[in-house]
Amino acid sequence: MRYSFNTFNHSTYYGLPPSLPRQIAAAAAAGYDHIGLDLLSVLAHEREGLPVSELAAHLGRHDLPCHELVSLSISADETRTLRSLEQILRVARVLRPEQVLCVVTGEIDDAVVANTARCAGSLAEEGVGLSVEFLPTRHVDSIPEALRLWERVAHPNLRLVVESWHFFRGPSTWADLVALPLDRIGFVQFADAPAPVTDDTHHESMHRRVLPGRGVLDLDRFCATLAAKGYDDVVSVELLADDWRTADLHTFAEATLAATRAAWETAAHAA
Repeated sequence: MRYSFNTFNHSTYYGLPPSLPRQIAAAAAAGYDHIGLDLLSVLAHEREGLPVSELAAHLGRHDLPCHELVSLSISADETRTLRSLEQILRVARVLRPEQVLCVVTGEIDDAVVANTARCAGSLAEEGVGLSVEFLPTRHVDSIPEALRLWERVAHPNLRLVVESWHFFRGPSTWADLVALPLDRIGFVQFADAPAPVTDDTHHESMHRRVLPGRGVLDLDRFCATLAAKGYDDVVSVELLADDWRTADLHTFAEATLAATRAAWETAAHAA
């Protein structure tokens, strides 16, 4: 298994200053194999005078390759989708991620299918995979819906992000996860969650996640199910939590990697 440090918990999305060089250093020191960079923070650094090429140099100095770039926005609106794609491509040509994560807005209609196919093809030309994330707050809210998009797009460069929080908090079932073909998985995102205190799914997802093993999600079964089908690739640790946002970055990186590695190594031994 390879582990990727997901930078979104400290993204400028939350009103924080961009901190990618410090996150890169913390992830490398903790022992992560990869890092996942969020586009919002990359662009914020650019505006403050730190070019994408210098971020790539930071990755090189720390021997920490970029696994995922987050995120590409796809919708039925061709102009907006292509604008998002152009920005992603410009950054990806420098950072060289293995995967770009995409979020699809709206129903799976002909326009969304055509725009997704174009994005998948353009990224394939750059040697970068495209993985669609299903979210319980969007129309593409589950493994079946993501597979329905995959079937209509029918492009070999398109896969799925299997995200533990979205799996448990959305309509996906264990049967869906068991039946999901291994070659449809782009990568896995991973975190635990406490019992919800609100019906606001978006807020719960973006602010209240916890370390693997500290919440109520059946991560043992989640890991075991994926391990049983032979998954042995990248796990991106996406712990989004207010309390960890103010913690020391090195402590955060060390804690997330230790908890995640323990969960997956237990599953691998049991498989």
